[in-house]
Amino acid sequence: MRSDPDRFHIDPTPRRADGEYMAHVRISTRRIDGSECEVHSSGDLAGFDAREDAIAYAENWAKRWLDARFG
Repeated sequence: MRSDPDRFHIDPTPRRADGEYMAHVRISTRRIDGSECEVHSSGDLAGFDAREDAIAYAENWAKRWLDARFG
């Protein structure tokens, strides 16, 4: 990722629905005063049988999204 990796926090925690893990991501950053500010919340991206696959997909998706906007 070309953008500053310390500038953004990526939370790729999947949710469990209908027997699969739904990949989604929440991207946030910290304001100067230290408070957290949400930059983007993706909604469901794709479903996976394995939790690790959902996390990896969401992390990669977030990195591409950040590069496209801030890279």
